[in-house]
Formats: sequence, C-alpha cells, structure tokens
Amino acid sequence: MSLIKILQWLVFLYGLYFLCIATAGLFNKLPCREHKPASRFAIIVPAHNEELVLSKLLSNLAELDYPKGLYDVYVIADHCTDGTALVARRYGAIVWERSGGQRGKGRSLRELLAHLKFTGCGEPRYDAVTIVDADNLVALNYLRVMNNHLLEGEKLIQCFIDAKNPNDSWVTAVFSINFWLNNRFILQARHNLGLSSLTAGSGVCIAAEVLKKTGWSTETLTEDLEYAVTALLHGYRASFARETRVFDEKPLTFSAACRQRLRWARGQLNVAIRFIPRLLWKGLVHADLARLEGGVRLMQLPLLALGVLMTSLAPLQPALFRDTSLYFQVSKLCPPLALFFASVPYLMPFAVLALDRLPLKPYRYFCFYPFFYLSWIGLILYAIFTFRKQLWVPTKHTCNLDHRQLPAAFRYNPRLQLKPRRLEIKKV
Repeated sequence: MSLIKILQWLVFLYGLYFLCIATAGLFNKLPCREHKPASRFAIIVPAHNEELVLSKLLSNLAELDYPKGLYDVYVIADHCTDGTALVARRYGAIVWERSGGQRGKGRSLRELLAHLKFTGCGEPRYDAVTIVDADNLVALNYLRVMNNHLLEGEKLIQCFIDAKNPNDSWVTAVFSINFWLNNRFILQARHNLGLSSLTAGSGVCIAAEVLKKTGWSTETLTEDLEYAVTALLHGYRASFARETRVFDEKPLTFSAACRQRLRWARGQLNVAIRFIPRLLWKGLVHADLARLEGGVRLMQLPLLALGVLMTSLAPLQPALFRDTSLYFQVSKLCPPLALFFASVPYLMPFAVLALDRLPLKPYRYFCFYPFFYLSWIGLILYAIFTFRKQLWVPTKHTCNLDHRQLPAAFRYNPRLQLKPRRLEIKKV
C-alpha cells in the first residue's frame, strides 16, 4: 500500500509541476532588439523524395528579408529516387547527395555538418546553421530574427512552429492545436523562466560555437530532442523566438499521425533512458536548475505510462487506489479544484487561441481533440515495449502551398510581435 501511495503522489505532483511550468507561458517576453544583418547562415534542408514540395520552400527561401550574400541553402538529397536533387539545383541550392550508408535525418546532418566544418577540424564559413524541413515554409523575417537573437548572445534558438495545412482534415486541425499548445506552454513557458526550451526538427538555429563544442552524433529517432539535451549537458540552453515561424505540413490521416507520434515516443524514451541520469547529475554538481529541470522533464513519458497503468488497475482494487489517490483526496476536500485539474487539458487549447490570436477555423474539429489527446496514451504504452525499434519511416508530404498564400507577418516589426496577426491560410 505504501508503494502505491508513493507512486500516486509522484504522478500527481508531476502533473502539478507541468501545470506550474505551463502557467509561465501565459506571459510574453519582449522581442529581441533589431540588429543590422551580420550573421552568416547555412540553411540546411534535409530531404528524402520531396520533389513535390521542395520547390515551394526554395522559392520561399530565395525571398527572405536578409542580404543574399549572408546565407546559402544546402539541400541534402538522402537516398532519393525522385527528382529532389534536380529540383534543388534548378532553384540554386547546393546539393549534398547521399546514396550509401543508412538513411535518416540525423545521419545525413552529421555528414554535411562535418563537410561544412561545423564539427571536426577547421573553421566554418558560417556563424550559424539553421535546419528547415523540406515540406515547410518560413516567415520572410526568419533569418533577420535569428540574427537578432544570435547578436543578443543566444546560441541555440527555436522558432514558433506553425501549421501549413490546419484546415485540410480533422487530423491536421487537432495536430496543429497540439503544436500551438507546445509553442505556448512548453517552449514559451520555459523561455520565460530562464530554463531550456526544447528544439523541434525544423526552425532551429545553432551557433557554430555550439556545434564545435558538442559535435553532432545523434542516434535516436528524435534527433532534435537528443541534440537539445546534448547541448544542455554542455551548458547551452535553447531559447524561443516567437517573433518568427516555420509552417509545417501536418499528416492528413490518423494512421499517418499515429506512425509519426509513435516514432517520436520511441525516440523520446531512448533519449530519456540515456540522458536523465546525466542531466540530473550535472544539474546537482553544477547547481544548474536548467539541467535539473531538463532531466525531470524527460521523465514525462514513463510517468504518464505509470499513471495510465495505475488507472487501469484501479478497478481491481478500488478501495486501495481510492484511499491512496491524492486526486481523490483533493476531490473530497475541494471538488471545484479537482474539476479544474481534470479540465486543464481541454481549457489550454482555448487559452492559446486567445493568447496567440490563432485562426478559429481549425477549432471546428475540437470535438476530436480529446480522442487525439487520449490516443497518445496507447501510443506511449506501445512505445515502451517497442522503443528499441529505431526504424525511420518517412512521412509523405503533398501540400504544395506557396508562401505567398500565407498572409502572416513576413516582415519583422517589433510592435506587432506581442500581438501576432490572425493567420488564415488560403487553399490552393
């Protein structure tokens, strides 16, 4: 009984911890000061059979509000069997073709970063590298904002991850809501608290100094999370640039969304197993709250699975679990507070709708959000038993949207950043 009570307390307190962190996301930090363009960027676009969407991104990158002599675009054609490399060359990108070895984003990035001397011997020609997925579009102020953050002393920067196709299906709608929540209550919240925000697979900028110190040796299916944790171990915190954004294509079908999320869950579990002890140890030795919090944050999936397991076993011994449940005790002492705790996951999407002035149209599918949210539980449980399967399955991209069809704020204007304009995406 005492063990069950300890586990119940652990799960409840962990949920409370996440709620406290998320509260910091209700506020915005002022954007960085405007600086003259000075940083030199290598924009890397990893691609595997992306000829359908790549041209839109490359034409988008050619129109960035940044001096053309200060950035180059590199496309990694990773084991492509279509015209990806041909499209990239046609639009003026530098192509790095891979046909040998095992395919995968992390491995291909490792090779190109070494070639550009971001890792290993020699000095790179660039001050920073930024990674953008082939199916994405980017705000025209993207490099200007990254330059501002770099010149303010930030070394690892993640921008706002937006959706390119939130209105295409109920899956893209609820997936977009999920990402908007992540921007506000995970990335923005930790940035506000001076902790380390996570990085995503796209829209991340890494200073050359960081890569020289950390290298690039990611091995899991979530190379973005793994690299952010590696950088944190070396003392580099990820910051959040909400002034600019990338527009990511979300999966159209529930099965495709499940495959993608299962890959993320397996990758996160592998990262958690490898890095939790090291983060906690370094956090304690160096008295570094960011590293400690990073280690605690990685416990999310195992503890969520533990909570689900205890909930599943509760009907077998209802009296035992009721007597040891902290939530049950709270519900007896203060029913409104217990109701609030239970409703938080369903209130947060509407909070982010108001705070970030998001488009209302995707919320017509909000009735599917609880199902999508709860489906994470089954995926996480399955990932726990299959996390050693590190097979990368690419997601097919077909949304051939042009950046001119996104009437968002493509020019950097600090006065607009505290109140982003409503984003309505026009259909092709």
